[in-house]
Amino acid sequence: MTKRNKSLAQKRESSPNTQQAPSRNWLPWLLAGVSFLLFASGFQNDMLAMDDHSATVNNLAVTEFKLFSDFNLGMYAPVTWFWYAIAYKLGGESGFWYHVLSALVHAANVWLVFNLFRQLGSSTTVAGFVAFFFGIHPLQVEAVAWIAGFSTPLFVFFCLISMRYYIRYTEENKTGQAYWFALGAFVLACLSKSAAVSLPVTFLVLDMWLKRPISKQTLLEKVPFFLLALGFGALTLVSRQHNNPLDQPGDFSLLDRFLMASYTVLFYWKKILFPTGLSIWYPFERQNGGWAWTYYASPVVLAGILFFAWKSRVKMPFLWWGILFYLSCIFLSLPWATFGTFEMRFDRYNYLAILGILSVLAALPAYFSEHRPKWVGATWSLLVGAAAIWLLAAGLRVRDWKSTTALIDSALASSGDNFGKLYLWRGIVHADEEKYNEAIQDFNKAISINPDLYEAYKQRGNLLGPMKSYGQSVADLTTYLAIHPTAPEYYNRGLSLTNLEKNTEALADFNRCLELDPNFDRAYRARGNTYLKLGDKEKGDADLKEFDRRQALK
Repeated sequence: MTKRNKSLAQKRESSPNTQQAPSRNWLPWLLAGVSFLLFASGFQNDMLAMDDHSATVNNLAVTEFKLFSDFNLGMYAPVTWFWYAIAYKLGGESGFWYHVLSALVHAANVWLVFNLFRQLGSSTTVAGFVAFFFGIHPLQVEAVAWIAGFSTPLFVFFCLISMRYYIRYTEENKTGQAYWFALGAFVLACLSKSAAVSLPVTFLVLDMWLKRPISKQTLLEKVPFFLLALGFGALTLVSRQHNNPLDQPGDFSLLDRFLMASYTVLFYWKKILFPTGLSIWYPFERQNGGWAWTYYASPVVLAGILFFAWKSRVKMPFLWWGILFYLSCIFLSLPWATFGTFEMRFDRYNYLAILGILSVLAALPAYFSEHRPKWVGATWSLLVGAAAIWLLAAGLRVRDWKSTTALIDSALASSGDNFGKLYLWRGIVHADEEKYNEAIQDFNKAISINPDLYEAYKQRGNLLGPMKSYGQSVADLTTYLAIHPTAPEYYNRGLSLTNLEKNTEALADFNRCLELDPNFDRAYRARGNTYLKLGDKEKGDADLKEFDRRQALK
C-alpha cells in the first residue's frame, strides 16, 4: 500500500465522523428490516398482466431450468431466472414467493447501501439517512413490488457488492482477492440485468469521491470491467433486437433526443424530491408536433445546475459527487434510442442512481452546521418530514400494485391514457377476467382516442365474434388484417363470416390462415365445415379427417 493510499484509508477509519461505534452496528439491520416490512404489505399482490407471467411461469428458463438457453422479454438474465426458478419451485404460479424474494433482496441492498456510504467516509447519521431514504422512497416501489422488475434490485445487489470490494481494493492498492471479488460480482450483475454495464463509469466517480489520483494503474485496473461492459452491451443489443426492432427511424431527431434526455434528468430529480403522480410510465407527449417550452429550457437548466455543482466542488464536494454518481448510473437509461415499440420513462431506472441525490440531501445538515448554523434545525425538520411522507406514500404505492386493473387505474389518474394504450391494456385484462362489456367499453375508448391503435381493433374484433356481433367483428378484424396479416385473426374473421352466411369469403380466410400457419388445427375443422356448406363433400371430409388425425396425435 502506498503512503498516500495508506494515509487516506487511515483517515477514513480514524475520523470521528466516520468511526462506526459498536452501539450502531444494529442500525443497518434495523433499516433493512423496516424496508422489508414495508414491502411485506404487498406479499399477497397478484401476478400482473404486465410481463409477470412472461418473465416467470411462461419462461422455460424458469419452469424447466433452462437458464442459458434463450432470451426472454428482450433480456439475457440467467441469474435473475435462477432466482425466479427458486420462487417457482416454492410456489408455482402464486406471486407470494416472488414478492418475498424481491423484498429480501431490497432489504439486503439497504444494508449494503449503509455500509457503502460508511466506506465512502460518511458519518453513521448520513449513511443511515441515505439507506433509509433508499429503502422507503416511493420511487423504489416499481422495482420491488413488480415481479417482472425483480432484475433491477438483483443487479443492484451485485453492483453494491462489487462497489464494496472495489473500495476495499483501493485501500489495499494491490490486485488481491478484493479486486477479483469486485470483478466477479460485476459479471453476476450483468447476468442479472444489462443495465449493470454502467458500473465501470460509476467506479470513476467513486475514485473521485475517495480522492484517488488519476494514474496509469487506476485506469488499467478498470480495463477488464470496461471490456466486459462492452461485451454485455453488445449482447444486450442482440437480445433487444430479438424481442423488438431497435430505434424506429424518423421517430425522433438528434435534437429531439438531446431535449428528451435533458428533460428526463430534471423530470426524475423532481420525482425524487416530490414523488407525486407516480405511474408505471411517463410518455413523451408532443404538442402540435413540437415540444413544450420546458423541453427547450431543460438543457440550459441542467447545464446551470452542473456548472454550479462543479464550481462548488471544493466547498460542497458532496453535491458534485452526488450528481455525478446519479448520472453515471442512469446515463444509459436516458432516451437516446427507443428499445421496444414506444419511448418511455420509468421509476425503476432510478433504483440505484437515486443514491446520488439522496446522498446530497443527507449531507445538508452537516454542511449547514458549518456554514449556516441557523438552517440546521429547519433542514433536519424537512428531512425527517420527507422521510415520514415518503414512507406513507410508498405504502400506498405498494397497494397500487395489488392487481393489474388497480395499477392501470392509478396510471390513468396520474399520467393520462398514454395515447389510448392504457384503455387497451385494461380492456385485455377485463377480457381475460370474462368482463366482456367492460372490455368492449375500454376498446371503444382506446380507438376513439387513437384510431391508429390497431391492436385495439384486433382485441375488439376477436371479442365481438363470440358475442355474436359478427358484422362489427368482421369490420374490426379487416382493419387489423390490412396492417398485420396474422393466422388467428384470419381464422376468427372466417368464423364471423360463416355466421353471416358469407361462406365463400370465409373459405378464403381459412385458406389464408393455413397458408400462414399450417399447424393451426382448428382451421381444418372450420374449413371442412365450410366446404360442406358449399357442397364440396370431398374436400370437406378431407379437412375434417385431417383435423381428427391431428387431435389424435396430441
